[in-house]
Amino acid sequence: MKSYIDCVPCFVRQGLDACRMITTDEQEIRRLLPRILVTIAGADLDQPPPVLVRAMHRVIREELRSPDPYRALKKKSTEKALSLVAEAERLIVASDNPFAAAVRFAIAGNILDFGAKTEWSETRVRDSFAKALEVSLADDHTDELHTRLKSAKTVLVLGDNAGEAVFDRLLMERFPGSAQVYYAVKGSPVINDVTREDAEDAGIAAVAQIVDNGTDIPGTHLPATSKQFRELFFSADVVISKGQGNFEGLITEKNPKIFYLMVIKCNVIAEMLCKKKGDYVVYNPFV
Repeated sequence: MKSYIDCVPCFVRQGLDACRMITTDEQEIRRLLPRILVTIAGADLDQPPPVLVRAMHRVIREELRSPDPYRALKKKSTEKALSLVAEAERLIVASDNPFAAAVRFAIAGNILDFGAKTEWSETRVRDSFAKALEVSLADDHTDELHTRLKSAKTVLVLGDNAGEAVFDRLLMERFPGSAQVYYAVKGSPVINDVTREDAEDAGIAAVAQIVDNGTDIPGTHLPATSKQFRELFFSADVVISKGQGNFEGLITEKNPKIFYLMVIKCNVIAEMLCKKKGDYVVYNPFV
């Protein structure tokens, strides 16, 4: 999808927040801010938002000499998610449909996103998981996803955020069938997107083969990914796309194999899908 004018304030806020995570020196931030604004101002809005955000975060990492500004928050996210696993497992096992319950927890894990909302909020995290099994899905193609997984030989899960990956693991543990499962991470750090190290911390290696997509874009923009990743993407029988960044990069692909699992976090996407901000979806536009 293209970017919209309404995306621009989000880019600016995200850039400022990233700077403040690296340094408390206001003079340093004021020095860097004009370059961030110039980068945003010169962006091609016909490109997906994650592509434009990538350029801004490269500037921030370069100027402030921090290759992974969100590293501490990613570690905290994973630790928090791991502390919630036992209760999530109990609720999943006790539910009438453990697969559907695991899907809901995987979506609830999408709240651990410091691109959309940078500050840590215990209340926000706790509330998201408390309502995981209660909230109605605005689009619910869970049954179709389950059916496709049963007959799939290869499944590719596109990871989104660190921390959230813990709940992706709970879902992958409940995949029906006997498919080879791959879990895609970013090629290098950007925002709090899951990298190989983050996925390993979440226990993903026990249930899937971890692969990286070769980019530092906080989403999946196929033209920028590695040849090996594209081959895997197009050969997979089912692709599960986690989070809004992956959705933004892939929705124009018109690929019937993709299921989007996410919380809708902005009005632009809500209007595009005729939903509301905050809605949970399991969505395949071809179902």
